[in-house]
Amino acid sequence: MKILSRALFLLFVLAGVLIAVSNTQPVQLALWPLPHIIVLPLYLLVVGLLLTGVLAGLGIGWWAARHHRRRVREASSQAARLEREVARLRDVAGQQPSTAASVASPGQKAIERQRALVAPDLASPARRGPLS
Repeated sequence: MKILSRALFLLFVLAGVLIAVSNTQPVQLALWPLPHIIVLPLYLLVVGLLLTGVLAGLGIGWWAARHHRRRVREASSQAARLEREVARLRDVAGQQPSTAASVASPGQKAIERQRALVAPDLASPARRGPLS
């Protein structure tokens, strides 16, 4: 891919050089509201217009993508906030392991009692998974 991009770049440079060498005739550029007439080689006028078009296209593309950039910025700030909250909750859970077990809902306690009756070897605290 790198070779292809370099080859295309060299092709465009060669085309630009050929345009510059073969179009050296002077042309007059007069813009309506301005009283000045500018005389410059034709290749400079062509290259200047191409550069103006490229810059205008880049500017329009940048302007059109502003909504996406704002959404990405908001999503990244929300992700960072949530990561901080997860870290804080992990610190709290690490400091108070007994309170996390006592907060279980009555339904969760009933499920644990059923599991202990059905499969007593799986009900031991050492073998229980994170969902039990």
